[in-house]
Amino acid sequence: MKHLPLKIFFLIGTLFYFTACGGGTTKSESSGGNFANVTVDPQAYYIDAQNGNDNNDGKTPQTAWRSIDKVNKTIINAGNKILFRSGQKWIGSLEIKNSGTANNPITIGSYGDGNMPIISAVDTVQIHENNNNGNVDDNEWIPYTAVGNNGLGIDFKEPVNNPQNTWLAVILDSHPDRVKVNGNEIVGAFDSSELSDNFKWSYNRDKGGTVFYWYGNDKPNSIETNVYTAPLYIHNNQFVIVKNIELQGGYVAGVFIEDANNITIQEVITGDMSKQGIYVKAENTTAKNIIINQCTIDSHYSVDYSMATPNLEKNGRTTTTRGASEGVMFWGGVQNSTISNSIIKNWTHANINMSADNEEALTNNKIFGNELSAPDVAYGGRIGLDGKNASNNQVHDNTIHDIYAPIQFNGHDNKFSNNTISNVHASVLKPTETGDAIVVQAYSSPVYNIQIINNTFKNIAKQPIVISDNNNFELRNITTQPNTYQ
Repeated sequence: MKHLPLKIFFLIGTLFYFTACGGGTTKSESSGGNFANVTVDPQAYYIDAQNGNDNNDGKTPQTAWRSIDKVNKTIINAGNKILFRSGQKWIGSLEIKNSGTANNPITIGSYGDGNMPIISAVDTVQIHENNNNGNVDDNEWIPYTAVGNNGLGIDFKEPVNNPQNTWLAVILDSHPDRVKVNGNEIVGAFDSSELSDNFKWSYNRDKGGTVFYWYGNDKPNSIETNVYTAPLYIHNNQFVIVKNIELQGGYVAGVFIEDANNITIQEVITGDMSKQGIYVKAENTTAKNIIINQCTIDSHYSVDYSMATPNLEKNGRTTTTRGASEGVMFWGGVQNSTISNSIIKNWTHANINMSADNEEALTNNKIFGNELSAPDVAYGGRIGLDGKNASNNQVHDNTIHDIYAPIQFNGHDNKFSNNTISNVHASVLKPTETGDAIVVQAYSSPVYNIQIINNTFKNIAKQPIVISDNNNFELRNITTQPNTYQ
């Protein structure tokens, strides 16, 4: 799409989650890996970014495919395995559309020696100077003043504070919730009005593409950002096992599981450059037996955004949550699922968030044996549980430390036990609402029959347990003894 008039910017709307899975061409990178001693599995398809060829049959390491696109275009049946060569990297989005069975699951994994293979939803986007005398190509920098004040009637939803020092570009097929420049992640503005030396970039998006804003004359000629919904998207199926693979980026999540059952995520690394680490979505339906075990779900988000305006909210959003929001998100009717023995770190809203609309049953889930922390973010790290039918969930035997937001434990007939919670801090972004370890509050639905027992609390900035008296709904029968306070 070349030499479009500046009027095309009129179409740009407000930010929203774009949940259709990204397509496009899959790229690959490689870095070694020895498979001389690999035992060939007749049920497997092998993918090799260096020596593979999509014209091969994919049935042995020596006749491997090369790309994720080839896998996405192939019918994957029960019992099949999709194996990526260790030590290599692919840029793309793997979609699992078919189902396995209990005895013959579909497996996604690795083969050969070396580090875990990586599938990344992050790609490099080039941005150039504009030299077209009033016309603009995609991915070209345009002065904000040349667009907003030249009589063309362009209406921007979010005005900037310093138009003279702001630039913008139309970037197609990207969703820059997280951005790296010269290999380093930089913090984004809450919206365009916050652009400054502290917050160098922002964006608006509609179905036609992204408008990317930059503050200052040090405009980058490229950025790294998310161009796919998720590096792994599992939807409308069941009996899939994912193990021994790293999944980076994803403007929805590193692993996006939607309307699926009997999914196992085992010994997986995810979260780097992701909006969410693992997102299990069961809106107006159920997702059962989602097993997350022995994973590392680390956002690697350690940029400083503590200078943001405290307690600022707009249109239901808050400035505290940036870049990396939820480590593991159970949304809707997620049932009989577990998060266990995993490391979950540095998520700016919640390390684990379980929430449902009033009529969805989020029930019988267990969270145990995990280490949760958020030492490098200005706000976040909590566990959140809420919903009218959020019931019979258990959180036990976890180590939770260095967090900057209180655990919210609501719903009914839920139990929080035998956990160790230490080093709970107040956040400069919400100084009056943080510093407590656990808050029970019936703000969206009744809360009752909650047990918070046999936990150990250490070095809590304010109170270990708060039973809120500022409730919109009934709150009753909250048990908070015995616990240990140090």
